[in-house]
Amino acid sequence: MRATLPIALSLLVALAAGCDSGSKKKAQAVTGPAVPWVASVPPQLATRAPAKAACRSSELSIPGQVKLIARLQGGIALVTIRNTGKRACRLTGRPGARFVKRGGPRQVQRPIPPTPSNFPEVTYPQSSLLALRPGETAAVTVSWENWCDPVVKGVPHVPPSGLRLTLPGDRGHLDADYNAVPPCLDPNLPSTIGVSRFQPTLVPSGRFFSDAFLQGSVPGQPVHGRRGRLLRFRVVLKNRSHTTATFEHCPAYIAQLAPSGRVEAHQLNCAEAHPIKPGKSEAFAMLVRVPRNAPVGQNGLFWELDPFGSNNPQLHARVTIER
Repeated sequence: MRATLPIALSLLVALAAGCDSGSKKKAQAVTGPAVPWVASVPPQLATRAPAKAACRSSELSIPGQVKLIARLQGGIALVTIRNTGKRACRLTGRPGARFVKRGGPRQVQRPIPPTPSNFPEVTYPQSSLLALRPGETAAVTVSWENWCDPVVKGVPHVPPSGLRLTLPGDRGHLDADYNAVPPCLDPNLPSTIGVSRFQPTLVPSGRFFSDAFLQGSVPGQPVHGRRGRLLRFRVVLKNRSHTTATFEHCPAYIAQLAPSGRVEAHQLNCAEAHPIKPGKSEAFAMLVRVPRNAPVGQNGLFWELDPFGSNNPQLHARVTIER
């Protein structure tokens, strides 16, 4: 599912380190005031207070078929779990996982990490698992290797009837259909089921904040920063359409310093922003955390406006990190 992450991220960093998203003329420093940065968090990512009760299997379902995709010599899937009940509930910890077949091979479970999100993906906060609302989803990552089911003469050879996830605390189980069985690697070893802790899912897309087409750029590249400190830069939005861009519906934005930073999401400072008329521009001050382990030298900066709507504009810029 995310097997191409190291390669893709390396390519993105190389692109950002080697070029910027605008011309040399646009890369010159912009003078004049910028809309100040604010630490506002998008409402989709607000921290939630824990629900009173833990989720039970009667309140949950696994929609559709679990789609295992090939990974190494087995398969892996991100399993979606939906709250079909009438109240918010807590879905935390690590479930049990096995493939249901009477008399089948011995199965063992091992812990695996959750599936990471990649720019420009944004997940709900970790606290969303403490108050999973009706209709919302969470997820768990499941891997499967080495299914050695012996063929018995005269007995139909059938695969497991389904994947069963057992909730922590004896709160029931969920069964789901699946699409593939991994090959037998060693009949002397058990079948291995990897399962992560419950994890938040991606925030779905909604309405666009504006019908205008905006182009983004980061002037003054390369932007300079230091390990363990805040990287300060500007994003200039230029209206390339014939429609005025207003901020009545205030958009969020995301930024990531690659390869070591995480995706950070904030709300644009719409209270102090002015409508951007066709052909005009407006600068916005930005801050991004520089991890203490960020590589010294060339890094990449990725930025996107309206990640829960139009996902545009996206831009990349060159960053130089010092000790």
